[in-house]
Amino acid sequence: MQYNATTDGRTSEHHANEPVTAVQRRPRWARSRRRLALLFTVGIVVVGGAACTPEQIAFVAAVTQPYEHALDGDQLYALRMCESGDNYEAVDPTGSFRGAYQFNRGTWNSVASRHFEWLVGVDPAEAEPWWQDVMARALYSERGRQPWPVCGRRL
Repeated sequence: MQYNATTDGRTSEHHANEPVTAVQRRPRWARSRRRLALLFTVGIVVVGGAACTPEQIAFVAAVTQPYEHALDGDQLYALRMCESGDNYEAVDPTGSFRGAYQFNRGTWNSVASRHFEWLVGVDPAEAEPWWQDVMARALYSERGRQPWPVCGRRL
């Protein structure tokens, strides 16, 4: 376990096998990756014995709902399989394209700055799968298939 300084001078606990992300930008309750994962993927209101508040449930619903129409689950899977073989940690040989949807850092940060500020600066290959999915949906909602010139044709 490591302790990392955040931008405001506090320290945060970090386990060696977890990527360091911009947790100081997330709401305090959203700093638990497991809680966000459960809320996002299945909408469970009790995580680890602690009940999620209506605010927490509303946050996840609010930030993801506008992008649900962009790509359905089958389309996301098809795009992911084509781009990375369904590997959320994929990195192309040059290191330029990263994650399941092969974002370059510039595109990732640009989309994040407009939709999910707490993801700016996060390496796409180290972002949690549910955030990679919603980032792909957000990018698709803005630009359609264009960012994926080969794999986008399969959608």
